[in-house]
Amino acid sequence: MASYFDGEYQTEIPGKNDGYVVDKIVCDNGAVGEWDNEEWGINIRNATQKIKCSVYFKKALTILGKVIEDESQIATNDPDNNIRYVGAEPNNYVYFNCSNYSNQNDSTCEKWRIIGEFNNITKADGTKENLTKIIRNDSLGNFSWDYKQNGVGTSISTYGSNDWTDSQLMMMLNPTDYLKSGYTIENSVVKDSNSQAIYQNMGAYYNGASGCKPASITSGLSFSCTSIDFTSTGLQNDLTRNAIESVVWNLGGANEYKSSVNGLASHWYGYERGITIYSGHATTWIGKIGLMYPSDYGYATSGSSMQNRTLCLSKELYNWNSIADCYNNDYLYNSNLNQWTLTSSSTSAYNIMNVYALGNVLSTFPYYSNYSVRPTLYLKSSISISKGDGSSSNPYQLKLN
Repeated sequence: MASYFDGEYQTEIPGKNDGYVVDKIVCDNGAVGEWDNEEWGINIRNATQKIKCSVYFKKALTILGKVIEDESQIATNDPDNNIRYVGAEPNNYVYFNCSNYSNQNDSTCEKWRIIGEFNNITKADGTKENLTKIIRNDSLGNFSWDYKQNGVGTSISTYGSNDWTDSQLMMMLNPTDYLKSGYTIENSVVKDSNSQAIYQNMGAYYNGASGCKPASITSGLSFSCTSIDFTSTGLQNDLTRNAIESVVWNLGGANEYKSSVNGLASHWYGYERGITIYSGHATTWIGKIGLMYPSDYGYATSGSSMQNRTLCLSKELYNWNSIADCYNNDYLYNSNLNQWTLTSSSTSAYNIMNVYALGNVLSTFPYYSNYSVRPTLYLKSSISISKGDGSSSNPYQLKLN
C-alpha cells in the first residue's frame, strides 16, 4: 500500500488523531479499497490477484475540534478561506445558552447554528485566533435597531442612527463593559457625551434580566422604558457568558450594491471589513454580541441542481428574491422574518442592511420595530464539541472549560 499526504508520497500513514482524512483510494487490477475510520485501516474487495492500492490523505476540516465528515455541507471559498456551513439544513445545530450543561437537551438549552470557523479574528486584547461564530436559531424577537432622535448620541435624523457603537440594540444585547467611550451610566440610565439620556438598563439580554426595548428618545427629554423581560430568553449563567469571546467586529458600510459588479457576497465581505462608513461613525467595535453580516447570509447558500452555488454567488444579494433556489437552500433564510444585520449604508447616517423575508438584502430605517434580532457571537477557542452529530434532533453538545 502506498500513502500520500496532500498529494506527496509518504512511507507511512498518518495516525488516527493526526488531523487527516482519506480523500480517495485507488487500487489496480479491479480491486476496490474502502477506509475504515474506526479501525483506521483499509478493507479491500475483489482482490483476485496481486494488487497495489494508493491511499490519498488530506488535512481534515474541523470546527470546534470536530472533523467535518460530510464536506458537501462545507464551503471554504470566501476571500479568507473561512470554513462555513452551507445549505438549507446542514448539520450545524449546537446547544448553547443552557441552564444545565451537564444535561444538554431541548429543555435545558437553546438551539443555535454554527456559521463557521473564521481565520485570524482579532480579539479584544489585540491577539488573533481562529474562532467559531454561532447564531441563535430562533429570533429573540422584533426590536428597533436604534431610535435616537436628531441630536441624541450619534443620531442626526428622526430615523435613528446606524452607528452600532451607540445603537440601542447593541446596548440591549451587551454588558456595560462595552459602553461607548465618553458615555456614562447614572442610576441605570445611559447618557451620551452631552449627558443626554439615550437608553436604560444596558445589558439586559446579556445578564438575563429585565430591560428596555430600543425606543424613541428626543433631545432634552428623559428615556421612557418599555419593559422587556430576558430572565428566560437572555443568557442564563456565567458558564454561557464566559464562553463568549470579546472580539473586534467590523462595521464597514456599503454604498452601491444593487448589481453584479458591486453586490455579490464577495463584495459584501469586503465592504464589511473596509473603512467606508458614514462620516464620523466607527469602522470597528469591540464587544461580545453582534448580528450576522450580509456576507454570512450570502455564503451560506448551497444552491441547487438547477441553480448551483457558483451561480448564486455570482448574483447580487439585492436581487436574490428572484432566485428561490439560492435563498431556499440557505439555512440563515427565514420566510417569516425580516432580519437585522450589523452592516450599514455608508452614504446615510441611518440606513441599515437587512435580510428580507423575500430572500434579498437591502436597507431600511433603524427605527422600524418589526425586524427580527438573532444574536450572533464568537466562542472562545478553548471550547470543543463533546458529542452529537449536529442534526436538529441531535445537536452538537459543547464542552465548556
